[in-house]
Amino acid sequence: MQKKVVIVGAGTAGLILAKQLALGGVDTTVHEAKKAIGDGIEKASGILSIEGLSSLGIDYADSVTNILDTAILHAGREQLVIKTTGAKAFVVDRRELARLCAKEATAAGAKIVLDSRLGREELKSIADGCILVGADGAVSNVASTFAFPKINEYVLTYKTEYENVDIDDYHTAELFFSNNSSHRFFAWTVPYSKERLEVGIGESMHSKRNSKSAFNTFINSSAISGRLDKAKQIYGCASIIPLECRKETVKGNVLLIGDAAGQVKATTGGGVIFGGMCAKSAARAILDHINKGTKLEMYDKAWRKDYGLDLKLHKLIHEYYSSLSSSGFEMVLKISKIAGVGSFLGKYGDMDKPSTILKNFILRGNKIR
Repeated sequence: MQKKVVIVGAGTAGLILAKQLALGGVDTTVHEAKKAIGDGIEKASGILSIEGLSSLGIDYADSVTNILDTAILHAGREQLVIKTTGAKAFVVDRRELARLCAKEATAAGAKIVLDSRLGREELKSIADGCILVGADGAVSNVASTFAFPKINEYVLTYKTEYENVDIDDYHTAELFFSNNSSHRFFAWTVPYSKERLEVGIGESMHSKRNSKSAFNTFINSSAISGRLDKAKQIYGCASIIPLECRKETVKGNVLLIGDAAGQVKATTGGGVIFGGMCAKSAARAILDHINKGTKLEMYDKAWRKDYGLDLKLHKLIHEYYSSLSSSGFEMVLKISKIAGVGSFLGKYGDMDKPSTILKNFILRGNKIR
């Protein structure tokens, strides 16, 4: 049995896995192409459920920049307000979160090698004698090197951060649904603090325009124009997010986790929570393989059993809302307001687990109000 593990990618999923393996006594090395932990990770938004973040076993406190208790969904002239019965989400500094994960991984005994970009031949050589894990993002070099099944749907995003913004309620995030500004996804605003705001948009990879063009359309629309007149833009950046899981995440002694495996909520593009939980599943499978001789394929079965249903439900929800016209989504919000969906989700909603929402709906006799 291979007793050494090499992880490609020092994002949160790769570092959570490294920590768990090192704690289990496994010789673990993480290779990161960037020169510093967290470089480039500001491209990813940082709204994470408090419950989900707590389940990852990370001391994340120093990465929290804000607390959210309200979400407002916009479509045309309609809006649906979802106000929770308590704080349900944190806004986190993703770069700082990665640094905290790296600190815990190295404290556990894992080694992190920065500025280390591994080519295809190097990856193949490593896989000959070690367990190799691809945690290298949506466009995974590990996945392509070992011919894993392709991901067929991505969303392209563009986001900026602004300072000196006059924010009415900095505990409220807003989502804007309109095929005119965002094809098969949505635009958003997320307050990092009283005067600092993230504005972003997602655009389907099948769109005829790029995400920067979609972003420009959004910030010049009536939905957002006027809010940023006195604001100062700090930076803007583009990224790519997978919207489906790979059909296979283990080949021999090569595994994929996180965005590389497509373990992402298709509804929002969020990957930290499911990526981290699946990393812990991978750690258990690897440790069992080393200590008990079980097959590494157990990892694929384990994460699909534990999290596959919710990831499929996220995908179905995305397929539904992305199929609606702007006027169709406006009508959905109007009906939802009448039915009391906002108050139901505020009380029983779960950002990560649609299955929990469905269970609460069924247990309450299909009564939304």
